[in-house]
Amino acid sequence: MMIRYDPFEELKRVEEQMDRLFGNFWGEPRRRFSALPAAATKPGSDLAPMGEFYAPAIEVQEDAAKYTVKVDLPGIDKKDIHIKVKENVLAISAETKTETEKGDKKSGNYYSERYYGRYYREIPLGSNVDEEHINATHENGVLMLELPKKALPEASTKEIAIK
Repeated sequence: MMIRYDPFEELKRVEEQMDRLFGNFWGEPRRRFSALPAAATKPGSDLAPMGEFYAPAIEVQEDAAKYTVKVDLPGIDKKDIHIKVKENVLAISAETKTETEKGDKKSGNYYSERYYGRYYREIPLGSNVDEEHINATHENGVLMLELPKKALPEASTKEIAIK
């Protein structure tokens, strides 16, 4: 009896081990490229559950006044990017469609290529985001968001008398 070695099976096992490791470390499973975002499967979602989604690379910084989010979306026009804030979650989605044709069909020297990609990323935020004053810019393939924080009312101190 001959046992066949399947390198893809080994890669699948390594990927599952990495998922367990980082799931325990970060407290949530790693997003797989082919997985739909949770929001796309909820009833009444704005996203249709179709095709593959890619999770773009992000950088999030927080200071006393605001959150700053940078999202890598190379090759995507700003008109194809959609940003929403709902229930303290920032949702960024984008689509890209590229079609390339070279050569001449009649001569048989013809080249055609099509690419379609959907990007989606959710980022949980604090409850103090001022949704009315969010600023978004897109330059050189990087989406940059500044999400100012609402001013919290000053905590008052009241002394309680014991009766």
